[in-house]
Amino acid sequence: MFVTLISKKGRRLSPMTSAVLSFLIAAMSTIGAPCDAADNVLPKAMEGVGIDQRLGIQIPDHLVFTNSKGESTSLSKVLKEGKPVMLTLNYSNCPGMCIAQLNGLVQGLNQMPDPVLGKDFRMISISIDPTESSERANSTKKKYAQDLFDHHDSQGWDFWVGTAESIRQLTQAVGFNYTYDAKNKQYNHPSAAIFLSPNGKVTRYVFEIGFVPKTLKMAFVEAGEGKIGTPLDMIALWCVHYDPDENKYTASARRLMSLGGGVFVIAVLLVTVPYWFYRTKASPSFQESNSNPSVDTTKD
Repeated sequence: MFVTLISKKGRRLSPMTSAVLSFLIAAMSTIGAPCDAADNVLPKAMEGVGIDQRLGIQIPDHLVFTNSKGESTSLSKVLKEGKPVMLTLNYSNCPGMCIAQLNGLVQGLNQMPDPVLGKDFRMISISIDPTESSERANSTKKKYAQDLFDHHDSQGWDFWVGTAESIRQLTQAVGFNYTYDAKNKQYNHPSAAIFLSPNGKVTRYVFEIGFVPKTLKMAFVEAGEGKIGTPLDMIALWCVHYDPDENKYTASARRLMSLGGGVFVIAVLLVTVPYWFYRTKASPSFQESNSNPSVDTTKD
């Protein structure tokens, strides 16, 4: 016998819909696997994959990698420029996730007029595949560089490769957990943009595929620690906080109230201080005029 089901909004479902849902519930009960338990089970391929956010940690900038020109380099060399850095961990032969992330990143950058890539910040994409060559990385760099708008300098975004040990140490330090699928010869990995301050500390993780320009800008301003962005950007950053659930910067009610209170106090001072200053200045003159009247009112 089928049960009449009610939706979450309190609407009665049609007899056909109720029948289908009842059949599915009955089928699940015969299998002996509750629906909620099944929902909580990760696919085996994704076990051990994820991000452990380690905000504030010092990046191991001494690790040696090879850039797209085939030269040895390290994050310490990039950080010496005194600019914030956005780090992504990808690999050129990735069948889907990396392509979506990097394409979304290009689109977000193109819609972000400032800060400017190369001038205000740097970007480094490091391959998690130790077999990838610098030549392959260079091809990947050219692919995405050609889609960047002219106001950004594509030379500010480089693609690196490295040894298994350098990759392991870096990914472990930033909490980037991934696995290798030997059967399909591909990596199962998360997607995140990791922002570094000019002194090499992790300031923010942004989990996006399609990057929102406003989120990118705020993350770069935050990582810049006052070295990039306008004073208005710094005020805007102070008034917001990063919401990891929404994956964006949202207004902070407490900080907005504090800012509003500060503006009110300043406005009151601007109005009252000139008044009291004028009154204080005028008071001695008033007293002097009373003590030395210009008209003699005494009788003869």
